[in-house]
Amino acid sequence: MALATGAETLTRWGIAHLSSTRFAAAVAVCVSSVACGGSPAQPAAFGDGTTQNSPASLTTFKVATWNIRSGMGIRGFTTTSWSSDTLNCTDASKPLNAWGMGLPQAELARIRDDRSIVAFAVQEAWNCGNPSNVNSVLGFQTISRELNGTALAARYGFASPPTYTRISGQDWLVGGAVCLDPSCSASMPMFSAHWTPPSNAFGAVAQATLDALGSQPTPHILLGDLNVYRVDQWNPDVPCTGPDVPGRVDAIQRVEAAGYQDAWKATQASEGWTGMASRAGCGAPHGNLFKRIDYVYTKGLRAVSTTRLARAPAGGDSPSDHVILIAEVTTSGARAAPGSH
Repeated sequence: MALATGAETLTRWGIAHLSSTRFAAAVAVCVSSVACGGSPAQPAAFGDGTTQNSPASLTTFKVATWNIRSGMGIRGFTTTSWSSDTLNCTDASKPLNAWGMGLPQAELARIRDDRSIVAFAVQEAWNCGNPSNVNSVLGFQTISRELNGTALAARYGFASPPTYTRISGQDWLVGGAVCLDPSCSASMPMFSAHWTPPSNAFGAVAQATLDALGSQPTPHILLGDLNVYRVDQWNPDVPCTGPDVPGRVDAIQRVEAAGYQDAWKATQASEGWTGMASRAGCGAPHGNLFKRIDYVYTKGLRAVSTTRLARAPAGGDSPSDHVILIAEVTTSGARAAPGSH
């Protein structure tokens, strides 16, 4: 599957699918992406997927992913001062959502301040949580436009304009060669995704994602809310976790068989739930997270550490229904993955 440029994708997809406001915002962000995406000197490409201009290339860095739920947040069980069921984040005369209360911005500021994080993937980046608002806090050099809420921010920009590939009916793979330092002396392919196929057809969307990534050099990274899980030591069964579903398990098996490393599994020995925050009757204790559906998958890299941000107390106010997943990765000691090129 060929990766499409933003202009080509919008033409094929049809701008009728975007509201006028979202389209105008998308165009504005697209212009910013193209203008800021390149480095002053195009990095020379190396066969391992990392590009560099000098012998001393950065080999250890962090990436992060967050389903930001349009900035609406999730209100705690006893909270009455704001609402997670409204899109309003500006009119103080009406109930405000989490963005209007500043909750997501506080977590985005933590991403901004950790300068080892070079890429930040977002999903459901609509309305108050749109890419422009997100990057107004992050201050990254470039953030892609969103397609169906999926976007990627690059602290030091992209070595070339971001690409947009449809991987299922409404799902997109968004990303490109992310610069790893201010001068873009090194870059690496990184992509944001949000899997939402009908009828649990996750195996098909996983394969479409792998096919699209097959054109990328190794190493590269896939980040996002993939909505797949299986019950195991990293995703133990608690109220509302739900049983294994063949389509979801198939998707995980396909990605792992293709040589991708699950960063959480590689660095942790216990639960890595990333959703869903403060849901009545779910989790243990009541209101805790209960399923692991957000991932950082690496190919040709080694995960060093993982952590979660934006995690509310069980039943408390949460800036989203998902937490932020952060992975520290390195090229040092990484084993070549099957099919690397």
